[in-house]
Amino acid sequence: MKVTLEIPDNCAGRFQEVAQARGLTVEEWLVELGDRHASAPPTCPPPDHRVTSVAELSKLIESKFKNDKGTTVLYRGHGAASFKLIPKVGRLRPPKKSARKDVNEALMLDLFRNQVADRQDVPAVNDWELLAIAQHHGMPTRLLDWTRNPLVALYFSVCKECETRDPDGHPLCEDAEVLAWRTGKVNLGNALPKWGPLKTASTIRYIPRIVTPRLRAQSGLFTVHAYPSRVFEPDRGLMRIRVPFENRRDLKRSLYRHGIHEAAMFPDLDGLARHIEWLQTDIY
Repeated sequence: MKVTLEIPDNCAGRFQEVAQARGLTVEEWLVELGDRHASAPPTCPPPDHRVTSVAELSKLIESKFKNDKGTTVLYRGHGAASFKLIPKVGRLRPPKKSARKDVNEALMLDLFRNQVADRQDVPAVNDWELLAIAQHHGMPTRLLDWTRNPLVALYFSVCKECETRDPDGHPLCEDAEVLAWRTGKVNLGNALPKWGPLKTASTIRYIPRIVTPRLRAQSGLFTVHAYPSRVFEPDRGLMRIRVPFENRRDLKRSLYRHGIHEAAMFPDLDGLARHIEWLQTDIY
C-alpha cells in the first residue's frame, strides 16, 4: 500500500534539507516516509484525548480530572508521544570498558554526594533527598518526574521543538503528550523505607521536602522504580492527552502568557538566561 504524507507548514524547511541530503525530491522523500508509515507497527499508544490550546486542556481538567476524597491526579509531559515510562538510568548503558550490564547507580550517587556539599542551598538529610536533587539537575536516576500542575506538564511536553530523531539523526515532527494519572493519595506521615531508594522492592511515590527551588516551581514529586529498565505501566487510571506537533510553538507562547516559562520552571540563573534568550532571539 502506498501512503503519501503531507508536510506540516513549520516542517517544510527540514523536509527539504533531509530530501536533498538523500538525493531525493521532497515528493520522493514523502512517498518513502509514507511507505515506512504504512509498513511499521504503531509506536504510540492511542490517545484518550487531544488538545490544541491551554483552554482545551483546562476544560478537560475541570471535566475529567478533579481530585476526589480518595484519589489525586498527577501529570507528566513528554515531548514525544512514543516515549515509554522508563527512568533515565534505565535507558542508558555503562561505559564500554565496564563489565556491568547496567549503570552503577550506587557509584554515581556516591560521587554526587562527595562533590555536592558546597553547591547545595538545602543540604539533603538522606539518600532519598540526595537522589531528588540529582534528578532535578540532570543526573540519570531511577526516578520519574511528575507534577500536580497540568500546565507544568504541558510546558515540558512543548518546551523543545522536537524530542526524537530518525536513524540519520534528523529531528522528527512527532506529537507530544501529557499523561494524567489518577492514583490513591499518599499519607505524608508514612516513613520512607530505611534501606534507601536504590533498594526499594516496588514502585513507590515519593514527595520530598523542597530541597531545591525547582521542586516548588514545578509542583514536583516522583515515582521511584524498583526495576528502572522496565516500562512503568500503572494498573489503572492513566490517561493520554495528545498534543499535535503543529500546535507546539503556539502552546509554548500561550503558556508564557499564563506565567509558565523557562525562568519560572527553573528559578535560577541558568533558567533566567535561557528564558531571556528565548524572548530576545528567534529560537524555538
